[in-house]
Amino acid sequence: MNKICPKKFALIGLPGSGKSTFAATLGRILDIPVHHLDRHMFEPGGKKRDKQEFIEIQKAMLDEEAWVVEGCSFSTFEMRFAKADVLIYFQFSRLICFFRLFKRLFNYKRDFGGLRIVTLEILKYTWNFDREKRTRIEELKDKYPQTEFLIFRSQKDADLFLEYINN
Repeated sequence: MNKICPKKFALIGLPGSGKSTFAATLGRILDIPVHHLDRHMFEPGGKKRDKQEFIEIQKAMLDEEAWVVEGCSFSTFEMRFAKADVLIYFQFSRLICFFRLFKRLFNYKRDFGGLRIVTLEILKYTWNFDREKRTRIEELKDKYPQTEFLIFRSQKDADLFLEYINN
């Protein structure tokens, strides 16, 4: 990655891979706004927000001068990919993600707006994520070559990146 510090980061990946925690840390290090898509996708009470309203909220986020946006809303994924300086794909082991999903039940952080229950649907989504999303990710990677594309396969990759940015 270039040492010129990017200002716009999009984070995607499996549920339980640590995107929310990483986003909060990156935003704090760089002193830039952090947006957790789950907080905008759902209204208070858990009802899914109207899709057009969700798109408008994202457009406003992406028009900011600097940002970290984390989340996997693939219906609006291209918007983020097109405007990001860096897209980070958290491609952690599914078993690690499952462990973290269940761990989160006992250590829920309301700040991120994440999951409060683990359902069969979430487990299936996590298990199939890479297989179902890889083609679209590769298409967008080719379509937007100006967006630096990084893959983190472990927590160590994420930690090393944060250390690099912090120095």
